[in-house]
Amino acid sequence: MTDQTLQITIQSIQNATILTPVGDIDMGNSSQLRAALKNSIDEEPSKIIIDFHAVPYMDSSGLGTLIEALQLSNQISTKLFLTNVAESVMSIIHLSKLDNIFTICDTKEIALAK
Repeated sequence: MTDQTLQITIQSIQNATILTPVGDIDMGNSSQLRAALKNSIDEEPSKIIIDFHAVPYMDSSGLGTLIEALQLSNQISTKLFLTNVAESVMSIIHLSKLDNIFTICDTKEIALAK
C-alpha cells in the first residue's frame, strides 16, 4: 500500500465535473475518492469525468469505488467517464470485464465533447 493520502483536484467545466486523483488508488485511500465522487454526484452535473493520467496503480477497492459511482450516477442520469487510463489500471478494468460497462475515453476533452 502507498501513502494514505490521495490528492484529488476537482474542477467544473461545461456542466461537467472533472476529478483528477494523483497517486495510487488502493484500500488505504479509495474512501477519499469515494467521498469526492459522492459529493460530485450530489451536485448532479450532466457528466462526471475521472482523469486517471496521474494514477499509476489501482486495486479492487478502487474498482469497487468506480462501480458504486457508476450506479449512483446512473440513478440521476449523470454520465460517468474514465479518461487517460494508464495501461496498468486498464488491465485490472479489463480483467474484471468492466471495460464494457464504463465509458472510457482517451482524453477528458473527448469526454467533454460526448
